[in-house]
Amino acid sequence: MAVQVAQGQVVQVRRETPERWATALQRSIALGVEVFVAADSGERFVTSASQLDTLHRTDGTECTCKAGLSGDPVCCHRAAVRFCLGWLATEDVSPAVAQKCPSCSAGKIEEFGVSGPIGCTPCPACGGTGVVPAPPTRPYGLPAGEIVAAAA
Repeated sequence: MAVQVAQGQVVQVRRETPERWATALQRSIALGVEVFVAADSGERFVTSASQLDTLHRTDGTECTCKAGLSGDPVCCHRAAVRFCLGWLATEDVSPAVAQKCPSCSAGKIEEFGVSGPIGCTPCPACGGTGVVPAPPTRPYGLPAGEIVAAAA
């Protein structure tokens, strides 16, 4: 974040960086925001992370949320849409808290007592990553949904 002086006042200027986009995407997944596409216009709407009865209109560049309206180039709503459009790489997003999977060893389960690549299958608990992802949560304890998008 940079600081700029404008008309005698100190103004914070938020910059757009890959790290901020990765953090915003991580936050949108953790908060369970959902992406919707209007069938007639193709406009994208994202559920608010803080107000359960509010949708924000965003195209991945502009957003009607408080951060977007105040000039911040990065928010969790735009990150969710950018992810759905393929503008953000998933390898940029790492779990906030990585816990070793208790069901397997490094993402593999030995079958029939045989170890190594032959006889090993991906662990169903972690999908072969060896790490159990933290479950996403929504405000007020509501169940989380996945980020979804309809084809435009």
